Amino acid sequence: MPGRLLKGSAGLQLAAVDPYVCPSCLVGRTARKLLRTGQADGIRHLSAQPLASRSEKTVFLPQRGEQSLHKASRPHRPSATNVSLASATAINAPSTVPKEYRALHQRLSLLQEEATSYVDLARLQLAARSLESRKPVIRVALLGLGVNGALAARKLARVLLSDALSDEEAWEQEIIETAKDERSLLLRYGSSDDVVQHSPIVQTVHIPSPFLRRHNLEVLVSTLNANGSAVDQVSETEIEGATVVPPLTTPTSAGGRVGFVRYPVHKALVVAEGITGAVEYGRLPPSMEKSTLIHSALSLPLRPSTSPQTLEQTATDNVVDIDLATHALDLFRTSKANGTQFSKEWQTSRMPSLTEWLGGAKQFEYSGMHPVVRTLLNSVLVKASSAVEQSESAATSAALLTTISESKREGLDKTISDWSADAHRDLQVNLNTALSSYTWRRTAWWRLLWRIDDVSVSAGDVLRLAWLTEAEQNLAFLSGRIVEAGIAGPAELKAAGSVAVTQHELPQPNSSSQAAGEVVETEAQTWEPKRAQVMTPADLLSTPTLVSQIEQQGNAMMLFDPPWPQTIYLSRQHILNTLVPALHRRAQVLLLSTLSTIGGTSALGAWIMVAFTDMYAAGSVASLGLVWSLRRLQKLWGKERDGFTEIIREDGRKVLGEVENSLRSIVQHGAKVEVRSEDRQSWTSARKAIASVQDELAKIE
Repeated sequence: MPGRLLKGSAGLQLAAVDPYVCPSCLVGRTARKLLRTGQADGIRHLSAQPLASRSEKTVFLPQRGEQSLHKASRPHRPSATNVSLASATAINAPSTVPKEYRALHQRLSLLQEEATSYVDLARLQLAARSLESRKPVIRVALLGLGVNGALAARKLARVLLSDALSDEEAWEQEIIETAKDERSLLLRYGSSDDVVQHSPIVQTVHIPSPFLRRHNLEVLVSTLNANGSAVDQVSETEIEGATVVPPLTTPTSAGGRVGFVRYPVHKALVVAEGITGAVEYGRLPPSMEKSTLIHSALSLPLRPSTSPQTLEQTATDNVVDIDLATHALDLFRTSKANGTQFSKEWQTSRMPSLTEWLGGAKQFEYSGMHPVVRTLLNSVLVKASSAVEQSESAATSAALLTTISESKREGLDKTISDWSADAHRDLQVNLNTALSSYTWRRTAWWRLLWRIDDVSVSAGDVLRLAWLTEAEQNLAFLSGRIVEAGIAGPAELKAAGSVAVTQHELPQPNSSSQAAGEVVETEAQTWEPKRAQVMTPADLLSTPTLVSQIEQQGNAMMLFDPPWPQTIYLSRQHILNTLVPALHRRAQVLLLSTLSTIGGTSALGAWIMVAFTDMYAAGSVASLGLVWSLRRLQKLWGKERDGFTEIIREDGRKVLGEVENSLRSIVQHGAKVEVRSEDRQSWTSARKAIASVQDELAKIE
């Protein structure tokens, strides 16, 4: 063991002169050097142990571009072969949130719960993950556009991430040669010997790039599937979302079908090459250029020309020359004496502007939260607010489109007013005419003595022929206009009539028939509309059977099921089946009482005549009984007739009022699609969650 520690210390001393500072890669780089010097045995033992057990005195930690020697008691990062292989920006990676970001992190968790339908969860979780460290790893996407876009993005990644001061490394050729793999490429800082997990979605490559280490970046190289037909079929928001959250293809079965995995990034660079790439780039929405998180790079030749103005001066800001930058890099690696030519071609290719945009602000240029993370959070909040507004606007517009116009409602409301006026006039005129007709005069008191059956027949004829008959016919036409306007259907109109019947206080007979009135009221309160049933001719000709069937069906005629409110018809049926029989029964009671009185007084007169042989006294008693009983019959029957007419008049007014109110309610509130209260509550909760995140974000410098 002491010998191995001695050799390990020698290996670390050799690594101290290298500017490469990652402790997880020191062992790998030192191993390659020692293998060339014959010290492989010692380094094998060294790399097989955790970093903490290799030396009891010193370990190396990265310190922002330089290496410092620390004591073993200081916390250190273990080797890459002994830690989790999850990315530092992975959604599920566990870490500790710094104290100054905890409140904001909690607000983001609340936003995820309250505004799930309106926020981009992938970007929100990436932003929350970036808050779990004071120095978050920024993920940048290089998205190839067009036929040659994928290869152009890989060539650009090679140029930007290569170290011009060192020779060409294996990873540079690897990322170019694996372009046919069609998998996305994730470039992370680290040693090429680091063990990575194989994934069918993305190919992960660890590269010793000083650019990645200096700016704490990782680069995702993928494609942007935005051909001409696709751009025309999707919105600008969807294209922008596919840029900042590029979908990565993944095989789902052996049948060749593929799925998509959304892979969020902090910012994205769209890369196109050549004329075809320029055409594809021109089809992208102009709004993408306004985003601070999306940039573009169009690779076109920018070599100096003999014209007064070079192509570099006349080209737009997003035009670069990847091939020229590659040539400059190869030229400088060939000989360091070509530094002047390298600098000229490098500046001409406009690579410095891309490196400045990719690297972003340096640590000494800001304090507190990383500017890219803050921009990402602001973008997520703005998109969430816009999604809430669009959802509310779409729901409101849909409700307005499916709602009948107010002018049509006002026209129908005026028609209802005209119908109500005509119906009241019909009740007044036609009912008065019917009560003055011969049909109703047949119920006079003196006709009860020999035509008492005319009471129910005459009362029924008056109700059937003169009680709101014209109003009911006009109601049918009015209901047709309401259905034609699309405000309500026949079922809704019939349901409204049923509600009006249950709410309407049914007419009651006089105190002598109070029990019958209570039964009628009870039946009215428990009445429910039922479908019509077919009756046999024998049942129709049998009055008791017909009456029992009507009562069983809640006083609704089984052969009558019109597509309009049945309030008038049902009220008429109630009167015919309750008040008319009660009136007939009352006439029979009065007639029987009259005949009993007449018979009693006549018998008393006969007894007086037989007992006292006083014909005058006997005739007086008999005459008094006859006159008094007939006068009583006339008086009481007149009250019954007047009470009956008053009841049907008042009931007619109430029925018309109920029908008018139900129709107005249908016209005012029918076919109105209201926004659901759940949706309104969802919008309010989302806005509150967004506002809380914005307030907390404003408190952080």
